Amino acid sequence: MNSAGSTAPGTPRPPRLPRWLVVLASLGVVVVLGGALLVLLNPPEASFGWFAYAPLSDGTFPAVAWVTPQAAAGWTGVAAGLAVLAFCAGWLAGRRRPVPPR
Repeated sequence: MNSAGSTAPGTPRPPRLPRWLVVLASLGVVVVLGGALLVLLNPPEASFGWFAYAPLSDGTFPAVAWVTPQAAAGWTGVAAGLAVLAFCAGWLAGRRRPVPPR
């Protein structure tokens, strides 16, 4: 670059990323972060206690939901966001670059 901010006449400019790819990658990052926050901020609540012995009556233990609906939505968001980011990375890795002149 010279003092005016332009490149010298003989140097090629780096290729610019398409706007749709930047928007898609940004959306993927936002979805991954949103899903991760949804998982982290909604932990499953334990509604049972610890017993060192079997109960004396024929009572049953309450059902425990290890995966809440919020956690399932969060993990789905994380997976979808990572799939979008993988698509963007694959598109960048597989696109054709112009062959430099000899």
